[in-house]
Amino acid sequence: MSATAEFIQNNFKSITVLKAGANGVTELVTDSTNAVYIRKTVNGTGLPYRALAQMNINGLPKIYYCAEADDKTYVVEEYINGVNLQDELEQDRVFTEKQVLQIALQLCDVLLAIHSKGVLHRDIKPGNIILQNGSAWLIDFGAAKTVSGDKTQDTRILGTPGFAPPEQYGFSTTDTRSDIYALGKTMQALLGEKYNGKIKGVIAKCTQFDPQKRIASVAELKKLLLQTQSSSKNRVATATAVLAILAGGYYYLNLPQQDTAQPQQQVITEAQKDTQSEAATEQETQEQITAGLIVKNLDFAINTNPLYQTVREQGKQAGLTLLELSKGKIPTFTVHNDSGQELKNPKLVIQFTNLMVTGNNFTADSWGGRQINWQLAKNNQVYADTVTISLSGSIPANDYFDFPLAGALANYYASGSPAAAQVTLTADNLEPLTQTYNIKIN
Repeated sequence: MSATAEFIQNNFKSITVLKAGANGVTELVTDSTNAVYIRKTVNGTGLPYRALAQMNINGLPKIYYCAEADDKTYVVEEYINGVNLQDELEQDRVFTEKQVLQIALQLCDVLLAIHSKGVLHRDIKPGNIILQNGSAWLIDFGAAKTVSGDKTQDTRILGTPGFAPPEQYGFSTTDTRSDIYALGKTMQALLGEKYNGKIKGVIAKCTQFDPQKRIASVAELKKLLLQTQSSSKNRVATATAVLAILAGGYYYLNLPQQDTAQPQQQVITEAQKDTQSEAATEQETQEQITAGLIVKNLDFAINTNPLYQTVREQGKQAGLTLLELSKGKIPTFTVHNDSGQELKNPKLVIQFTNLMVTGNNFTADSWGGRQINWQLAKNNQVYADTVTISLSGSIPANDYFDFPLAGALANYYASGSPAAAQVTLTADNLEPLTQTYNIKIN
């Protein structure tokens, strides 16, 4: 085994297994600094991870390490903390046409970049797309390949039924039009069965059974999507203008007759104007800044894994019971900015009742040049019942940000019953919002 493969296997601690199957294993892992990564062990070699590692593309996780050994491919890549689109669909969410256009256009840019390097993804689907603060990320290149012109059909049948094109099942060899087909099917899934809008025609051109009848390139697909987007904006602008004219006419027809007596004019100084303007602006800001908080995965079970015997005994000596999370279920606090302006430097203070945690304070880079910081208020036995998560930066208007309890936190312990978490959300321009959530321990 190569030194890089051994390093990947031995120098990262598994937090949880996110996915396991015939194609390999995907894990959430951490290193000695408590930074969080994705580690993939893929059954097979010849995957284009080395080529991907050389790319610096928005919407593509960074590849830190990759190696091949014993007919397997080992990869450590950037962890994208966001919303998986398949999870959203399973919660019966239907995306708007505007949202799907934005996602599809961003994915077109990713595909244009990888296709220019001869790389095909071959497994585009909602489950391989992460939405993070409005940005779409394409993940999981376990079925990817480098384009080859000397084959009449693919030798490995990979992909996901319902999204993979016919040629990925042995009808012919795959090319860039195969990714176009899968992206079309993905748009179709996000819009729902009842959708009958303008993108429907573009989707039909993407998903033709015969590759020769499909949209020929991602550049052409992007052009068609931009035309659709532009057309939608023009319709909105026209409708707004018509409404403005109608409203103006209505106002004119209902104007009261002027009184011949001149009312006494009120004299307002410039200073008064400024004061009134500032007061109106302040009132408008207070009215517009609203935020919501959604908490997921606060379910635990008693940890009986023998690999954790040491930390279990350490906790027992402090009167604590070691807990474990469900596989792939990291506690996450999602802050929704429901207002028309940015939410500046939001911060969460999580105060646990009858639950303690261990871990280390650290700061990590986030999307858009922001940073997220975790701080644990530890007692003299290194256990903490309060965690503060701060975002240096803003959550844009009508957007959201996920604050995960991952990386900074190593272990969770029950100190009694019932357990709960009191969460207080603050920001530079937001009044404190506090909610309490029950914690389930099986």
